Amino acid sequence: MTIAYWNKYIASICILLGSLSLSAQSKIEGERLRLFNEQFFAAENAKLREEYDKALVIFEALYQKDPESALVCYELAQLYAREEEEQEALFYAEKACELEPENPWYFRLKLAVYGQFGKSDLLIKSLEEATEKHPQDEDLLFQMAEAYYRNGEAQKAIESLDKLETISGPHEEISNQKKSIYLEMGNLEGAIAELQKLIKIYPKNLDYRGSLGQLYQANNLDDKAFNVYQDMLAIDSLDPRPHLDLANYYQQKGDFHQSLYHLKKAMSSKQLDMERKIAVLLSLFDASRSDSLLTAKSFELLDEIVSQEPADARIYAMYGDYLSREGRDDEALTYYKKALEYGEKFQIWEQILLIEIQNRKFDALKEDAPLALESFPNQPLPYLLAGIAFKEAKEYSKARDYLEDGQIYVFNNARLQTEFNLHLAEVSHELGQHLESDQYFDAVLSVNPKHAGALNNYAYYLSLRNERLEDALRMSTEANTISPSNPVYLDTQAWVLHQLGRDEEARKVIEKALSLLAKPEPELAEHYGDILLGLGEKELARKQYELANGLQSSPALKAKIKALP
Repeated sequence: MTIAYWNKYIASICILLGSLSLSAQSKIEGERLRLFNEQFFAAENAKLREEYDKALVIFEALYQKDPESALVCYELAQLYAREEEEQEALFYAEKACELEPENPWYFRLKLAVYGQFGKSDLLIKSLEEATEKHPQDEDLLFQMAEAYYRNGEAQKAIESLDKLETISGPHEEISNQKKSIYLEMGNLEGAIAELQKLIKIYPKNLDYRGSLGQLYQANNLDDKAFNVYQDMLAIDSLDPRPHLDLANYYQQKGDFHQSLYHLKKAMSSKQLDMERKIAVLLSLFDASRSDSLLTAKSFELLDEIVSQEPADARIYAMYGDYLSREGRDDEALTYYKKALEYGEKFQIWEQILLIEIQNRKFDALKEDAPLALESFPNQPLPYLLAGIAFKEAKEYSKARDYLEDGQIYVFNNARLQTEFNLHLAEVSHELGQHLESDQYFDAVLSVNPKHAGALNNYAYYLSLRNERLEDALRMSTEANTISPSNPVYLDTQAWVLHQLGRDEEARKVIEKALSLLAKPEPELAEHYGDILLGLGEKELARKQYELANGLQSSPALKAKIKALP
């Protein structure tokens, strides 16, 4: 690579930085200058490769060679600012400006460094000096206003924007800035004046009129707000914005008939995009929760939007949300599944699956959870719900497969992992894999030793196997302490006591469980019979067996009855 190429490359960099010249500002020359330029290019190349530490070392070395190089100071200031090194960034940024005070790039960097490190006094002083030299510079005036505003000097910020406006003329961005500052100052009149100015410049722009009306309304100037909204309607009665504003206006007045009229007008407008319509429906979702009239009108709006946008998944999903909230889950499922036809999202599948599990629609869940996994194979919830559905159908091998496959997708969610382990423990028990079942229960209790469900089921399964009965009694007792007056947990405790031969205690516990039931349960009746038989009360045991058999006949119960004398 020739020296000429190096110098040409350096020159191009300098042009980009505002016609900077290494040689012009440097006292070094000849061979030393060539080497200096090569090192400078190497530092720039390191920056391009994002090797900032390397670039910093090279630029520091260059500074030692030529501390009068403004460009090197400029580069060092940028690098130190990037590293959040305040003192070094400030030193080099200020020195670059001292060496070349008229260079706009160096000045802008100094301002940026002052802003980055919260040096508001230095920032404002620098800008004030600059605006004195260049009073017509619009960019400086805007920065001046911003600096005053950030420093809590709102009135000075307004004055800077006023000066800017005298130079550039009325401008949307300037007026919006002034309006916001006036509002923060509590200067309602100033904010109103700025909006009125914008309306005068852009008389057909409904956004400014809408902002003015909302400002009036927020400050209890309802008559003025109403007049603004009427002006908006006169300009364009088909535009949804004045109707949305009037819907809010009448809603605050308690005139729900007029509010709903304008809301429907707005929502039926094709000018209102679907995002805004969904936002309105979301706000209505909470507002209509305990208002039957508003709920009915919400469904009217949903029907209207469905007729306008029959292929938009979002409106069907929203319809499903409303129906589900009203307890109309079967209808909600229809709309959620319709939404899937136009846009498959996991959130929609999630709603479908949760409704099915909550309503114990296990047959539907057996079909839908695997379908959801076809599109979302990395989501753990469908695996869990598929496992539950197949467990309920007594298809335990399939249940185990789904549960085991789904576990690997659970990350940083102890509650969901617990659910997988609980159901795997139950499925493993049903498959006769007792060691695995115990391990899954142990995994649950290692995370949450107070999990009443795990304690109860673990104890019950051990008692059925007549194993570790003292452990089973301890866990069952703990479950009943955590969740007292639970007939299922009391039944487990009674059964463990029976297995231990402690039938007198077992009788008291099972009778307490039976007293808590709204109606007889066959399993508890059978257990009561077993306990009574253990106490030698054969006739009372017969009655409980017959009761259980009448509720849910089984060969085992019939055999117990037949075996009694």
